[in-house]
Amino acid sequence: MIYVFLGSFGNWGFGACVKFTVNWLKEFVSFKASPQRLAEALTMAGLEVESLVPLNPDGRGEGDWVVELSVTPNRGDCLGILGLAREVAVLSGGRLKLPPVSAHAADPSVKESVSVQILSSRLCPRYSARVVRGIHVTPSPSWMQARLEACGIRSINNVVDVTNWVMLETGQPLHAFDLERLTSKRIVIRRAGEIKRFVTLDGTERELSSEDLLICDGDVPVALAGVMGGRNSEVQPESRVVLLESAHFEPLAIRRTAKRLGLHSEASHRFERGVDPEGTLYALDRAVFLLQEIASGVPLKGVVDRYARRTKAKPILVRSQKVRELLGVTLSPGEVERLLKSLGLKIQRRSREGLAVIAPSFRPDLTREADMIEELARLHGYHKIPSTLPLVRQGGGKADSRLRWERKIRFFLTGEGLTETIHLPFTSGEMNRRFPGLWEEQRSAVAVLNPLTQENGEMRLSLVPGLVEGLRVHVSQKLKGFYAFDLGKVFSLGSTGSPEERECLAGGIYGLRERKGLRAKEESPWTFLHVKGLVEGMLELIGVTERVVWTGRRVPSILHPGKAAALEIEGSWIGYVGELHPDLCEELAFPSFLIFELDFEGLVQYAAPEFTARSLSRFPSVERDLSIVLDDGFPAQRIISWIKEHFSHSLIEDVHVFDQYKGAPVPQGKKSLAYTISYRAKDRTLTDAEVSALHRELVGKIGEAFGAQLRE
Repeated sequence: MIYVFLGSFGNWGFGACVKFTVNWLKEFVSFKASPQRLAEALTMAGLEVESLVPLNPDGRGEGDWVVELSVTPNRGDCLGILGLAREVAVLSGGRLKLPPVSAHAADPSVKESVSVQILSSRLCPRYSARVVRGIHVTPSPSWMQARLEACGIRSINNVVDVTNWVMLETGQPLHAFDLERLTSKRIVIRRAGEIKRFVTLDGTERELSSEDLLICDGDVPVALAGVMGGRNSEVQPESRVVLLESAHFEPLAIRRTAKRLGLHSEASHRFERGVDPEGTLYALDRAVFLLQEIASGVPLKGVVDRYARRTKAKPILVRSQKVRELLGVTLSPGEVERLLKSLGLKIQRRSREGLAVIAPSFRPDLTREADMIEELARLHGYHKIPSTLPLVRQGGGKADSRLRWERKIRFFLTGEGLTETIHLPFTSGEMNRRFPGLWEEQRSAVAVLNPLTQENGEMRLSLVPGLVEGLRVHVSQKLKGFYAFDLGKVFSLGSTGSPEERECLAGGIYGLRERKGLRAKEESPWTFLHVKGLVEGMLELIGVTERVVWTGRRVPSILHPGKAAALEIEGSWIGYVGELHPDLCEELAFPSFLIFELDFEGLVQYAAPEFTARSLSRFPSVERDLSIVLDDGFPAQRIISWIKEHFSHSLIEDVHVFDQYKGAPVPQGKKSLAYTISYRAKDRTLTDAEVSALHRELVGKIGEAFGAQLRE
C-alpha cells in the first residue's frame, strides 16, 4: 500500500500551513483579483497568508504565484484547494467549478475483485474503494511534477503523484494498494487488538496499541489507518492493478496514534482536523480520472462504499437578537440568510426569531449559534463593525472587599520588615504530610497528573513548605536573617473527592530583629511573643481583636508545645503562631524558626464592615495595674476575655497584659501575669476613691473565678 504523503518529505512539513498556486486555485473558482488582493482578502477573512512568492513560468508558459496559508486547527476544510475555492467564491462572488471525474456506476461485479468489512464503525464511519486495471507505473508528466514541487511535495511516480494531487485538491487523503499483492482480496478495518507489531513503509517496526486502527488484508495488517502504510502492499514499478481507498476516520483516534508513534504525515494532519465524510466518492472518482489520463488505467465501473455510521446534522437556530448582541451591528434577515447560504448552509425553516440552519458536512467546526455568528462577522467584514464603548452606568463601582484587605495586610507586613515571597503551589507528598495546613479535618492532597519533578507531585496543603524551602536557601547561603510572608491559595480534596481551595496567610521569621537609625546595633532575637504581637497587629488592623480568643487547643504538632498558641473566633479555628518543634527542625536539618499561619478567607469574614470616627474624650483615664499568680499553663487571654464578658462595666475602657514572669519568688509551676486596666467616664473625671473601689471589686472576683493569688 502507498500513502499520499510519500512525496511530502520536502519543505512543506506538518505544521498549520498549506501551499497552493494561484493558477491551480483558478481552476476551481473564477476571480479577477490580483494575487496581492487575493492574499489580503483571505487574511481579512481569517485565513492568514504567511507568504506570497512569484513562480517561474510553468510548462504552459504561464506565470504563477505560490501562496502559503496559515490554517487554524478547526478549519480542516481549507487544507484542500476545493475548500479554499469555496472561501474565495464567497468573498469574490465567483463561480465554483469542479474538475472532471470518472463517474462510477452501480456495477456489482466489483465485489468479485475486492470486498470491504468495517468492524469498528466508530473509528471508521465510511470506507470507499475503486479498482483500476492496466496501470503503467511511470514518471508523472512535467506539469504535474512542477505543480506538486511548487507545493513542497516531491514527485515519486504517476500513481503516487495522483493520490498526492487529489489530496491537495480536495483535502481528502487517498491510499493506493497493489491489489495483486493482497492475497485474500478482503479489506477489513479493525482495531489492532492482539496484533502488537507492524512494519511500516519506512521499514521500521512499530509497537501498536490495542486501540490503534488497522487496515487488514483479511487477518494480515497492510496499513496503519490514516497514518502510514505497510511495505507488504506498496505499489511497485511492475504493479498493474491498483485499489484506491478513500475513507473517513475518527480524528481523535488518528491523532492519538500519530502522536504516540511520532508519525505525523500529510494524511494524519488532515484526518486529525476532520475531512468531509461526504467527499470520499468525489475524491475517489477524481483520482480514477487522472489515472486514466496519465497511467493508461482502465477503471471498473463499480464502487465499494461502506457507510457504517452516518451522522445527521442538527439544525442550529441563529437569532437576530443574538447577532446584534454579539456583533454590535444590525444585519437584516435577508443579509443573514444570503451570507449563510453562500457558505453552503441549508435553511431548514424561517421564523420571527431567526433562522434554523444546517451546516454542510465539510464544515464540522460549525456546531453552535456562536460559530454561525462568527462566520457572519467574518463575511460581513471585521472592518465594518464599528468600535463603540459599552453602555455602563457611571459610578465608582463597588470595591472588592477581600482585595482591599489583601493590600492592607501586605502593606502592614512589609512595613514591619517582612518580604513577600511567591511560591509555586506544588510540593512533595512528604512536605504535605509534615505540614497539613489549616483544614478542619485530615485532608488528602490534590495529585498533579503530570508533575515536572517528583518533588512537585502534589498541590500544597499549607503555605509553610514554601517558607521552609526559602529558609533553607537563606541558611545555605549564610544570609543574616529570614523575614518573609506568603499570601496565596492552598488546596485539598473535599469529602466528595473534588478539589477545594482557600486563601491563607503564612509567615516565617528567623534571626535577629533588625533596628534602624540610632538603635541599629541594639539587635535582639525574635521570640514567640514578638511574632504573636505581629499577628495581633494584623488582627487589630482588620478589626477582630475583640473577637479573637488565644488558646492552647488545636495547636499543631509541628510547633514547640511551650511556645505556641492557636487563634479562634466564635469557636472556629483561624490559625496558629509558634516556634517550629525542635524534633521537626532536626529532621529537616535546619535551625528552628518562628511561623504563623492564618485562614485569611475565614479571618476577613469577621472583619469590621467599616471604621467609624469619634472625638477624643474630654476626661482623662485612670490606670491600675494588676499582678496575679496562676498556674504555668494558664492562658493570659482568658482573664481579658472574662473581664469583657462577665464583668462588663461602663467605666472599664481597656484591659491588656504587659508582663509575664517565672521564677523566685513565684512558686515552681506557677507564673505571674501583669495586666493594665484603664478606667474612664464619658461625662466626668473619675475620683481616686471610685477607681479604687471598682478595682478592688474586680480583683476579688478574678480571685474567686480563677483561684488567682494577688502578687504584692
